[in-house]
Amino acid sequence: MLKYRFYATLLDRFQTYLDTQAEDYFYQDEEGKWHKNYSETEDTLHFSQEEVDALLKQELLDAINRVPHEPSEAASKGTAFNEVIDCIIHNRGSENDNVIIKTITSGTDLFNARNRNHVRIANKLDGIIPIIPEHDLPHCEALCKKAISTFIYAACDCFEFLFDIPFCKSVAEYFKGSLSQVFTSATIDTKFGEVELYGYIDELRENKVYDLKTTSRYEFGKYAKYWQRHAYPYTLIESGMCTEINSFEFTAYTLKGGTSRTPLITGVQYPEVYQYDHEQSKVLLKEICERFCEFLEDNRSSITNKKIFNEE
Repeated sequence: MLKYRFYATLLDRFQTYLDTQAEDYFYQDEEGKWHKNYSETEDTLHFSQEEVDALLKQELLDAINRVPHEPSEAASKGTAFNEVIDCIIHNRGSENDNVIIKTITSGTDLFNARNRNHVRIANKLDGIIPIIPEHDLPHCEALCKKAISTFIYAACDCFEFLFDIPFCKSVAEYFKGSLSQVFTSATIDTKFGEVELYGYIDELRENKVYDLKTTSRYEFGKYAKYWQRHAYPYTLIESGMCTEINSFEFTAYTLKGGTSRTPLITGVQYPEVYQYDHEQSKVLLKEICERFCEFLEDNRSSITNKKIFNEE
């Protein structure tokens, strides 16, 4: 009998909750700026380990309960970039209602795209919002002159991004022939009952799964503890969608640009590849799912999203 349902990336949040040390924690101040919890100059912690544990636990519970949160520019940039790449791969328009994509060849194009995004945001807020002065036609024309070449405009949430076309085409070429945003799900037996794991795979080609990541800084092994590399191949095989998966790749891009001086965003690719062993991943997934189920039961009174208990 199915007792729990959760998406694979929720396991990543749980892993972060289990592993994070106070020295490695980053916090955001009231102005939205990020700071490292440990100050090397003062040799002090802003938050104690107990406080960090409490903060991470609340973040995890908020994710479980799908509590709305303010969008971040980094996350929105990643979403927009992913959609741009899929549009180029499959020669289509945006299928994400939260992302506007437009190829810009002139100041008028940019002005119209920004107006469309302005209307989208106003409709979401159910009211009128003032037009940003920097978005008027003269400013749009000046920005296009600075960019020099044709580029891709992408708006997501309340942020907008200008992507370099040759860069985006090179990324799309890397994933050529793949299936994009593939939904996958399968169950796994635990001592707490049957668990359904599910999620969306960014790119799937032949016997390899890809997860596209964007980051400001990269070091190899950055995604070693991310559970997608176990969960997605597992669900593909267990559900019968695939008979064999050989490897999982986190295709990371460090993005640069997007400033007044360098308006177009480009990036550098860092593939992080892991070989997939189905039986080994099955054991590891069972262990982490059982630990997460225990956490869910211990905190059941704080969980309002009953879907995770398969009760809705």
